[in-house]
Amino acid sequence: GCPLVRDVFELTGEFCRVPKRRCHRHYCWEKLRRAEVDLERVRVWYKLDELFEQERNVRAAMTNRAGLLALMLHQTIQHDPLTTDLRTPP
Repeated sequence: GCPLVRDVFELTGEFCRVPKRRCHRHYCWEKLRRAEVDLERVRVWYKLDELFEQERNVRAAMTNRAGLLALMLHQTIQHDPLTTDLRTPP
């Protein structure tokens, strides 16, 4: 039978005991329940896709953080031509 609910969304744990062909109150409840399950599956897949995208972004950031290319492209500008050692301030 159809699972009975309270306040539209809260399941009570009870079921309608009227035979399916005679129950006019819960007409086509199976289709609605399947739609709810499908919608929940879509939400889970969407959340999983978001998490995979976040993981990919984090992995890409970690890969680029200490790469040789970043070190080679980094430039230090020497503003004072008299200073030869850039590690200590003038």
